Amino acid sequence: MIDTKAEITKRLAVLVGLEVSWVSHAGDMLTMQFGPQRRYTLRGREREDGAWALHVQCDWQIMREGSIVATRQDLRGSDEKAHDTATRLHDLLVEQGPIRFEALSAYDAGGMVALFSRGYRLAVVSDGIEDDEDWRFFAPGVDAAHFVIEGGKVATESFD
Repeated sequence: MIDTKAEITKRLAVLVGLEVSWVSHAGDMLTMQFGPQRRYTLRGREREDGAWALHVQCDWQIMREGSIVATRQDLRGSDEKAHDTATRLHDLLVEQGPIRFEALSAYDAGGMVALFSRGYRLAVVSDGIEDDEDWRFFAPGVDAAHFVIEGGKVATESFD
């Protein structure tokens, strides 16, 4: 049996000390990148991404010193609302940076809390819906399995 909490802790440990290098969205999915931006080619197309990426499709909340900065609900609704939220988060976490990933607490139910410098924190809460992806962590442009939390558990594809 896979220890979800231990796997999350082990996999995301590479982020400690890295800066948030990009924040965006795809629909209502929060996308964050960490580490220096680098260029690579994927399927014949030039891309630029951070060393690591986190895509969150379940409930999440970014707070600073006890005040809510943004939640998943802020990416729902109109495209304009989602874009404005992502732009604001990018400005706060990247443009006004550097914001560094400092520590992580993981949970058996597939959630986690990431602590960042300057009082920011990201809380991710798995939806716990079987066969529904909650979030994924991966190295963009690297041919390796993504670490995926699905239904609050580590997905088997995380070990391919």
